[in-house]
Amino acid sequence: MSPQKKVAAAKRGKKTTKKAPKPLVAKQPQSKQQAAAAAGMFLYTDDAWSSRYFDSGDLRCEERELFGQ
Repeated sequence: MSPQKKVAAAKRGKKTTKKAPKPLVAKQPQSKQQAAAAAGMFLYTDDAWSSRYFDSGDLRCEERELFGQ
């Protein structure tokens, strides 16, 4: 709010309330492991990822096969 508007609002008897700034991030994770688990980002210990990576019905898989040659 500009200084002129504040003065005009004060003359009219209105209170100017300033809102607290909204935090950019609501809550930071306490560890990288917690952040990765919350985002679903973790390494597989088996070959479970390969079934999704090479799924022929997935458009990304089709792109990999088309442009990867």
